[in-house]
Amino acid sequence: MKKIFFVLWLCLLFSGCSKGAGELPLQNTDKDVNDLNNDLNKETTVEQTTEETTETTTIDEIASQIAEMSLDEKIGQMFIIDYGDLDDSFVFRCAGDEYGDFDVKEDNVGGFILFDEDIKGVADTVALTEKLKEISKIPPFIAIDEEGGQVSRIESSGAVADYDIPSARYMANNDSVEENYTKIAKTLSAMGFNLDFAPDADVDTNPNNPIIGNRAFSSDAETAGNMAVIAMNALRSNGVIPVIKHFPGHGDTATDSHLGTAVLPHGRERIDNIELVPFKKAIENDAPMIMVGHIKTPAISDKDLPASLNPDIVTGLLREELGYDGVVITDAMNMGAVSGRSDGIIDAVNAGVDIILMPTDLKSAFYEIESEVQNGNINEKRIDESVCRILKLKRDMGIKY
Repeated sequence: MKKIFFVLWLCLLFSGCSKGAGELPLQNTDKDVNDLNNDLNKETTVEQTTEETTETTTIDEIASQIAEMSLDEKIGQMFIIDYGDLDDSFVFRCAGDEYGDFDVKEDNVGGFILFDEDIKGVADTVALTEKLKEISKIPPFIAIDEEGGQVSRIESSGAVADYDIPSARYMANNDSVEENYTKIAKTLSAMGFNLDFAPDADVDTNPNNPIIGNRAFSSDAETAGNMAVIAMNALRSNGVIPVIKHFPGHGDTATDSHLGTAVLPHGRERIDNIELVPFKKAIENDAPMIMVGHIKTPAISDKDLPASLNPDIVTGLLREELGYDGVVITDAMNMGAVSGRSDGIIDAVNAGVDIILMPTDLKSAFYEIESEVQNGNINEKRIDESVCRILKLKRDMGIKY
């Protein structure tokens, strides 16, 4: 019982949903205006109470669910894995792995990401995404990278006729962000996806950046932020969870983090006024998930860690300073910037990340976390915090279980 109440407290701590009611200005000389304000305040109080009651009920249900989950089931929720790493029986196999095979049907994996090679056609993709939901104890995130332009898994697969989404820069310049992201969302939803690693909220201020370019909406921070929010809302309103990326900003870096650690070389004032602007706008508009990039920020932290593994960035900057209480996910952990770090998975968890994306070795990553919890190096309450956020997001977005 104590555990249930503790987890409930954790969930309430991180849910951050209630908002104060506004009032019309009262004029003591005008009874009608006073009466109107009284009526409006009564209605607002009823609506607010109803919302808070519903929220508390949901959190209570999640707290009870977490209290009934094993440690392994909770850890499983903290992974989104590459579907392509599985065999036909949905087993992750790693030759020579001391832990043996990893059966995702038994180990409660939180989600899957598909790439163009996994998408053979619309009907086949629907059958696959339904199967992934069927084999999962808790309905999973079914994810994809679908930004448009050069990052369009659907177009690359050739599975959908007449599907041609332009780059983010083109959308922004032609006032078609909402139109194109609505098309993306409806296409993904129809194929069984419920999460999109988009939009890109970077500010493209470095013409020599090897990886961002026109994936960013603009070189102007305000424009990039406004367009990212429009895209985010278009996805969300059509049943797809948007993921804002790559915090704290990949737009003015000189390295592709697929190959090595990128460095954001600017001072704090510049970062506040440029790189962080789109993320602040997304947070103000209740961004459900933010991806932290493999980017070093020496002006913010002197730790020799990329942002994705750095508590100064994930917990200090994103959580505490910017007040973000949604789900935090790493960029892919098989990328060159972090894949060689032996403690990368544990560093990410200790930094405050909720979801590990695409670990190089799923089985080893899973048991690294389990071992650290069992040895007392990671408090299980820390795992509960992440699972609470994950399950709440799934419920909020209608992923029923």
